[in-house]
This record gives sequence, C-alpha cells and structure tokens, in this order.
Amino acid sequence: SLQGVWRTHHYLNMASTYMGMQVDGAFYMKVTAILLTLMTVGEVSRSCYGWAATGWLLWSVLTSAKVGLSHDDCLAVIAVLVALRALPRLYKRTITLVATYPLALTFKYVSQILPKYTIGEDKFFDCDGASPEVADRRRAALKELDERWKAKYPKCHEFSAELKKMISDLRFTSSRCFPAFNAV
Repeated sequence: SLQGVWRTHHYLNMASTYMGMQVDGAFYMKVTAILLTLMTVGEVSRSCYGWAATGWLLWSVLTSAKVGLSHDDCLAVIAVLVALRALPRLYKRTITLVATYPLALTFKYVSQILPKYTIGEDKFFDCDGASPEVADRRRAALKELDERWKAKYPKCHEFSAELKKMISDLRFTSSRCFPAFNAV
C-alpha cells in the first residue's frame, strides 16, 4: 500500500512543519540509524547485515524507474518501516528496564570500580588486625573444632561432598559466599 506510505510521509512532513522543523533526507537517515542501533544493541552480527541488505534492497526498488520515488521519499518510507519494526522492541526493552532492580543495572559498572582482593590462609586469622597471639588462638580453636567435628560426625563430610554434586545451590553458596575468603 504505497498510498499509505505516502500519507505517512505527508503527515510526518505536516507534523514537522507545525513543530517548526524542516524535514529532509538527513533527518530520516538519522532517525533510521538511531532506531537500527537501538534495535540491534548487543546483537550486531547477522542481524546487522540483514538490516543493511534489506535497506539497500528497499532503496533500490523504491528509487527504480517503476516506483520512481525521490531520495527523500525513499528515506521516509524506510524510516517509517524501521520505526514500525522498532516500536515493539523498544517497548519491550523499556518495560524490562523499568522492571529491573536498579542494582542489577549498575552492578557490572560498580564491580569494576570496587577493589578486588583475596585473603589467603596466612592472613585469614589476623585479617581484622588481631595480634599474632590472638591469630594463633583462632587457628588452634578452628583446628580443634575441625578435629572434634570429624570425630563426632564422621560421615558428615562425605555426605556434604555428595550433596554438593547433586545440588547446584549448595555448590554456589559453599564456594562464593565471601569472595575475599575464597582462597582459604
């Protein structure tokens, strides 16, 4: 329905005239480029080539002698088609963005700013600035607790190893609860 596209181009020109803007090919090219960029963020692979080929094919057909559109009219048609294709995707991305918890959006940037460190076993017992005597007492107490639990619950260690094989959440929490102490 070429008449529908012509009407859309006419209405776009009328709307832009009422807003005091002069719409020309450069405007449509910018709108098309912006919408294509927003539609393919993170997916610039085959879809980018597909959109470029589709745009070139449309341009070739619409500016051919059979259709006879001018360059500005052709850009208007392509801009309207891209806008119609982009609106549902932009709507979905907007809804997803609004529904996303703000920390989830900022964590990947903040995590690059925050310092990363690990505390080895040699600094584990005095990482809070405790004296060497206190660190030695902590080390001895933890070793004693470990030995008592191994004697009192001999099958517990084997059972927890088997559970970690079956339950992914247990593997996750046992290895990533306190990132600074993962090396211990």
